Amino acid sequence: MLTRIFAKKRNNYQKTHKGIFMLVLMLFFIQAAWAQSDEQSSENNTQSSYPDLKPAGFVQSYFSASDLAADPVNFSIARARMGFKGNINENIKLNFIGGAVEPPNNSPALVNAFADFTIDPRFNLRAGQFLVPFGLEGPEAIIKNPAINRARPTKQMNTFRMFRDIGVMAYGEYEFVSYSIAVINGNGANAPENRYQKDVLGRLNFSLTDELMAGISGHLGTFASDPYEKLLRQRWGAHAEYKSNPFHFRGEIMLHDRELNPETKNQDIGGYLLGTYKIDEKWEAIGRWDYFAPDNVNDIYQGVTLGTNYQLSGLSSLSLNGVAYSEYNTSTVNYMMRIQLQLVL
Repeated sequence: MLTRIFAKKRNNYQKTHKGIFMLVLMLFFIQAAWAQSDEQSSENNTQSSYPDLKPAGFVQSYFSASDLAADPVNFSIARARMGFKGNINENIKLNFIGGAVEPPNNSPALVNAFADFTIDPRFNLRAGQFLVPFGLEGPEAIIKNPAINRARPTKQMNTFRMFRDIGVMAYGEYEFVSYSIAVINGNGANAPENRYQKDVLGRLNFSLTDELMAGISGHLGTFASDPYEKLLRQRWGAHAEYKSNPFHFRGEIMLHDRELNPETKNQDIGGYLLGTYKIDEKWEAIGRWDYFAPDNVNDIYQGVTLGTNYQLSGLSSLSLNGVAYSEYNTSTVNYMMRIQLQLVL
């Protein structure tokens, strides 16, 4: 009994001191950013006044029709967000966005709440709740996705609500390499901290030419699933993107390993290929192929999305997607049509 008490006290002692160490480290970098900002501000008399915050937000109105009896035709608001973003001073940026409607249950939720400390092009810090750095589609704002929805494997192998979590991230670029490394709670967006273990994610991008980029991603962490408090999980990914007007191609392949219990593991694999063609200044055609194979071979999903986007203004657009897909390893093909009006502030 005494041994357990001493062990518990020792663990609490270690947690406290490691937590203090992380806080001191963050404060050190924040202070460095502030000091650099004050120094540059004194040297630049023509600098704009701060803070310089602007409203930001968007609404995605949605219509879908399916040949499935359970979900035939419906109108909905996919997402509705509002907030502000901008500079506190020359080297500190703030992003605060709330969602009045957020998937999967259309409930209000905090979306973004982070600050960027732009110290140097090679090293910057982000702290708060943000999109975690894994793959291409995951960290990309949904309003920039060429298709209406992210690919099926991207969603299925994502472990965090809204692709976000709370933590700190270092990022930067040097010559043809860019990186992002994050330490996060591992519980997902808007979830309170209830465990000591942290997840680590990272992404490396290599600009091979002006048109071609390739990269890799990794995620190491733990999660709780009754009756187990600590099960291991890891994700690995590779991606590539080619842009040369009027063409844009990109693809990802992802692997997700996780423990069901200390003796049993589960492995999912998936990926997609996406292409767009710029018809003119307003019209764009898109096509995408999705593949997702969970550990159960009978649940394989394959889908083809074809559609078009019409640019209204800036990122505001009207999109039409037709989707043909099969799942559960059957020859049955299902169809779905989606129309989305996206209005961006």
